[in-house]
Amino acid sequence: MNATIYLNGATLMTTPTQDVVAIAREAGYSGIEARAERLLRDATEVRATAAVVRPNEVLALNGVALSLRSDGRMDGKLIEADLKPRLSIGREIGSPYLLAIAPRAPGLATSRAMPGTRDALEVARDRAAVMGIGIAFEFLGFRDSPINTPELAAETVDRIDGIGLVLDSCHWHASGSPPLQGYPIRRLVLVHLNDAPAKPAQEIEDADRLLPGEGVIKLAELTQDLRTGGYAGPWSLETFNPSYWAEDPRAVARRGFVAVSQNVSADQRSSRENRKHTRG
Repeated sequence: MNATIYLNGATLMTTPTQDVVAIAREAGYSGIEARAERLLRDATEVRATAAVVRPNEVLALNGVALSLRSDGRMDGKLIEADLKPRLSIGREIGSPYLLAIAPRAPGLATSRAMPGTRDALEVARDRAAVMGIGIAFEFLGFRDSPINTPELAAETVDRIDGIGLVLDSCHWHASGSPPLQGYPIRRLVLVHLNDAPAKPAQEIEDADRLLPGEGVIKLAELTQDLRTGGYAGPWSLETFNPSYWAEDPRAVARRGFVAVSQNVSADQRSSRENRKHTRG
């Protein structure tokens, strides 16, 4: 069975979204994740994207930050203001999900940040539901995010219905590459697959990201844990590396598709071989 792979617009950030759609088709992707930062500043790009996308070709719109006040409380006015245009864009381009990103809040303790983040997720969920859009929550492995591990992400969404999860390999790596025991894999709607250079994990930033297989992230370990937990995709190539933006976007998309496919396929082969060995 072929893996379901999407192309996140951050990998080709300087390319208009409607062109990313066409490039993704050519390279064999199932569709794209659209970038809010592009579409928010150009209504013509929103219309052009809506005119070319096919049903189910946009998986998600990235994203909305769950902003908190300095005391950890939800910044309700800011979240409402951020949600409104993003949800409108999501509906216009046919995106079933809006990604909600954990806050970056230097110095804010997790114990103070989590209640406000949970409140913000519930607000986002309720506003999105009216538009027929789901919310998927992604933790950030950065040291200045108070919700920066799979365990904390699981705790954040615990007992909040209607919230999916997104796991990013770079953020997993930055959080220490922990086992996913106890992480609610069944709630995953998407996994971002990317790689990172050999530098201290807590110093990794988005711009450092590499295509899968070009860095040091334990991708085989991660994908095996996910498969063991019952995850079967979809996967998405998400890098923010400016060096890729300077290259031919079609070439980058093709290389990325092969890289993701090889990593996922290698995991599938390993799983089959392990099952065969167990039976033998």
